[in-house]
Amino acid sequence: MAKSGKSEDESGKNGGAPASPPELIVVTRTESAMRASAGRFEALSGEPTDTLATILADNGAQMVPLFGGTEERVIAASATLDYADPSAAVDLSNFYKIEAPENKLESLQSDLFAQDLVDGAYVKPGAEPAAFLNDMAPTSDEAPPASPDFSSRQGYLDAAPGGVEARWAWTQAGGRGAGIRIIDIEGAWRFTHEDLSVNQGGVVGGTMSTDIGWRNHGTAVLGEFSGDQNPFGIQGIASDAVVSAISIFGGPGSAGAINAAAARLSAGDVILIELHRPGPRFAFAGRADQRGYIAVEWWPDDFAAIRNAANRGIIVVEAGGNGAENLDDAIYQTPAAGFPATWTNPFRRTNRDSGAIFVGAGAPPPGTHGRTHGADRSRLDFSNWGALVDTQGWGREVTTAGYGDLQGGTNEDLWYTDRFSGTSSASPIIVGVVASLQGMARARGVPVLTPAQIRNCLRTTGSPQQDEPGRPATQRVGTRPNLRQLSICAFGKGKEIHKEVIKEGKEAFKEIKDTRKEFTKELRKEVVKEAKEFTKEGRKEFKEIKEVKEVKERPDKRIKEKDKEKDIFEGGLLDGIRERGILQGGGAAAPGSDIEGRLASIEAAVESLAHFIGSELRPDLSSSALGGQAQDLSQADQYSKDLKDQKDTESY
Repeated sequence: MAKSGKSEDESGKNGGAPASPPELIVVTRTESAMRASAGRFEALSGEPTDTLATILADNGAQMVPLFGGTEERVIAASATLDYADPSAAVDLSNFYKIEAPENKLESLQSDLFAQDLVDGAYVKPGAEPAAFLNDMAPTSDEAPPASPDFSSRQGYLDAAPGGVEARWAWTQAGGRGAGIRIIDIEGAWRFTHEDLSVNQGGVVGGTMSTDIGWRNHGTAVLGEFSGDQNPFGIQGIASDAVVSAISIFGGPGSAGAINAAAARLSAGDVILIELHRPGPRFAFAGRADQRGYIAVEWWPDDFAAIRNAANRGIIVVEAGGNGAENLDDAIYQTPAAGFPATWTNPFRRTNRDSGAIFVGAGAPPPGTHGRTHGADRSRLDFSNWGALVDTQGWGREVTTAGYGDLQGGTNEDLWYTDRFSGTSSASPIIVGVVASLQGMARARGVPVLTPAQIRNCLRTTGSPQQDEPGRPATQRVGTRPNLRQLSICAFGKGKEIHKEVIKEGKEAFKEIKDTRKEFTKELRKEVVKEAKEFTKEGRKEFKEIKEVKEVKERPDKRIKEKDKEKDIFEGGLLDGIRERGILQGGGAAAPGSDIEGRLASIEAAVESLAHFIGSELRPDLSSSALGGQAQDLSQADQYSKDLKDQKDTESY
């Protein structure tokens, strides 16, 4: 049967935290419509409950709804929720927690499971933070009057492939997670830390553990995505998101805490589950080295809470666990004692899918903080792996708040670490990435991404996992996220514009605009000048034509005017017309033709002259030639407008 997790002494060996108490969970049959609240203990189906009540009474135990004060309240709360797939919503009113002395849980489990009203009864081992080798101790030196800026040591913020491109994301509207809420689920936190003073909602559920291991762990987790934007300490990936916490201690347990968090959030917000527990590899026994520990969704009540949260569009980020386990192993196909008959292994998503983002731990770039843990992005030896792992974060050398090995002294509010580790350090990086991406969506005025969309983008982008001897990339922990690529996946290529690109685009636009302005100005001058010249010549030619016509009307001057006519046609006018190539027929009238024919040719030539300046070049002479009204410039003006419209992409 399931055993309790590590004792407090065992946890000290690893710098970890003592496990939460084990939980006995009962799942009643849906058709029985059990009611064990508000002074009732009955099945609305009419089935007898006497034997079940006697078993509980004999063991000093009480059966209470796991997810709410009464079954009716649980049902009513679910009915008001906006599920993406209502048919996939899990009925939470059938889950109960048995409150009983810890030493009686295992015997109670088998007795309860034998009852006809009960579909499942199982003991969950105590949960622990998914940390590993966090044995750091605070330095004895007191912190200086002002903490230094440690952000240069946060390599996970840097450009890919070493980091997740957080610094780039900060240049994007919403890239610090504005408008997004995050709830962390574990045991304790130091919300008074100097670098956690902004956008903090505090503890909103459960009772914090007084253990410093839990408190250091929770503080370090928050620092990775919520560290304040200031000139000292560390920087959180999504510092504009509002962060709260729910403790698994004081009543709710892990599943109750997940459901309580979901009730406070909306689609696009984020839940982080910083827990794992002993799995079947070592008979559910707690161990100091956390071998065999697995993610909490394997247990039915945790799965149900996660599934319903994801079904509402809430992004659930789940630490994959530090058990060094192959989660594709057949051992996880076998249900634990007392699991409902309908249970199937969620580690194989073809069976069923919780909707969570499943996180593994990868090695940081070699030489980080002077230490090497294998090839960059290779699976760390403690990390669980398998087909369901969606993505990886740094599982070693994470600089954040807490612990005090980087900056210590006697004041916990000034503690920082260089060595936070585990899938516990990996998962908050993913939370920061998700919140950043969702903040960008809100800033763009587009719908936030769904859990399926987030998962797809994480799986199809990023810096690929690498091989390490004994830890090949086939032992999947996924890619390291790249926020640049994620933004393209989420919003499209045309909307992923870096600040430098925008600046270069502005400069190019200005240069093109200035060049086009000068060009159009000169073009207008040339058009007007040529138009005036043609107009002047046209008037002159019309005058000469008029004089030629007068020859026909005054016969007494025919000979004198004939000489003048000869000068006109054989001299400059026809030569000029021929030079312009506009005389119809390609030349002068045929020799020997009469005066009417020659006049007709001249009139045709003048008419052609009037159309010599094509409509695409002819200015509107009814207004100022330089007044910006010329039709010939419509294409240039449209081009300038198009360039100006490109500025609209800057907000992306």
